[in-house]
Amino acid sequence: MIRLPLDALSAATYDVVVVGAGAVGCATARELSARGHRTLLVDRGDIGAGTSSRSSRMLYSGVGYLAPYFPLWQIAFRPTEVWQRFQYARNIMHCRGELVADMPHRLTKHRFHYPFRKGDRYPHWLVEFGFRLMETVASRGVPLAYRRLSPKQAAQESALVAGLGGRLSSVAVFEEYMYDWPERICVDTALDAEQRGATIRTYAKATRIERCGESWHITLEEQAPGLTGQASINTRTIVNAAGPWVDRVRGGGSGKVKRMLGRKGVNVMVRLPDAWRGQGLEAFSSKGEPFYVFPWGEYHFIGPTEAVVDEDPDDVRVLEAEIDYILGEANFLFPDLRLTRQHVQHSWCGVRPMSTLNGETVSLPVRAIEDPDMPGLVTVTGSYIMMHRHAARLATQAIEKWLGAGSGLPPSGMLIGARDVRSNEDIARIVETEHVVCLTDLIRRRLPDGLNPSLGRDRAQHLSNIAAATLGWSEFHRQHELKRFDEDTERVYWRPCVDEASTELLSNNYL
Repeated sequence: MIRLPLDALSAATYDVVVVGAGAVGCATARELSARGHRTLLVDRGDIGAGTSSRSSRMLYSGVGYLAPYFPLWQIAFRPTEVWQRFQYARNIMHCRGELVADMPHRLTKHRFHYPFRKGDRYPHWLVEFGFRLMETVASRGVPLAYRRLSPKQAAQESALVAGLGGRLSSVAVFEEYMYDWPERICVDTALDAEQRGATIRTYAKATRIERCGESWHITLEEQAPGLTGQASINTRTIVNAAGPWVDRVRGGGSGKVKRMLGRKGVNVMVRLPDAWRGQGLEAFSSKGEPFYVFPWGEYHFIGPTEAVVDEDPDDVRVLEAEIDYILGEANFLFPDLRLTRQHVQHSWCGVRPMSTLNGETVSLPVRAIEDPDMPGLVTVTGSYIMMHRHAARLATQAIEKWLGAGSGLPPSGMLIGARDVRSNEDIARIVETEHVVCLTDLIRRRLPDGLNPSLGRDRAQHLSNIAAATLGWSEFHRQHELKRFDEDTERVYWRPCVDEASTELLSNNYL
């Protein structure tokens, strides 16, 4: 649809304004608009440009969430916590089944492995029980296809397993899904919300939120490059879905009470042996933290780090020490790789918005928080992309306490399907109809180019010409957009300081 001038929004009154167009915000707007509520979705930047674009790209089964953080002998004395963990893991499996059924074109299926070793943190029978339990009671027709093999059998099936060091007692083999393009999931969901009646306005920052009588007043300021403007919005209710920024939305929080704890995760993209292509691994690091090796086309990415951060997520960057830690853990698992920084294609990081309760991280993170001092304002925290629809349903239930039940039905299926992009005309249509403002929006979140090995730089010139012709950019504006795209790439991605020829040589020295 045509992008509205910001001041055009001032004339309208909404049932609900959703602040934040990440996966959860887009899904919430979709849920609310489908139920007949007049919905406005706003974001200070582009759709899916924050944490949703820095994810692990994994549609995880959730088995690991069954693992208790307390000693196993205490299980019998903590039935409530054990039950909560089961419910959370079951919800994840249900979300997994829902997304596999609803957006198979956005997912790829891969064979994964879990190595069992002597001295593991959790008893092997308990891990196997978790896999069997989830597959039996929560798979919803999307099985894990769990098997447990001897090291010899697993190595015969998988070159990746054959490369593992240490003494294996057995290896679990199962199926997991990955998002082929998480940013596009956000865009598709937002466009689906628009088809159901929602209004979308990106590059509109909520600079002030105030309670005025029985409604809310939101001040929006234009953030698109080269433009200025402001709008004053009246709404009955608000959903704060700003992810790791929820406590930084002015007037959208509870003052001194923090509702979100940032946890930084770094991922490193490398080229591993060709025989490993398409295969993944889930394990634990030397520190007892989750560690994975995920397939991505001809590459793999490995990680993550687990570090609590207090700074603004906008300022969080990949540190070289974090790169070294991840490479060291990979070399411990696979001694023959001998990975160094020069093997790194690129690396990125994101801040996961973990829920807090009384200043402490809660074990079951997805929450729709209501504050009695702020009636009609709901804050969503702790969700991952894999649970974005579940989080949206929680937010909608909380909002409808104030709005009443909607006139429509919960959304089923997607009105927006796969976009077939084959020509310049197809790209021009995307630029014109999908709320593209900057070249980075097009390359990183509307087209898959931003996830290729060159991070979209190989087609930036060509795509900038199409965007300029469609949006009426001057040559100066087009060149400025190319510069902004390069700056965004340098800001988001860490890359080793070696030339391309050296990187190619290093990438192939064990293939």
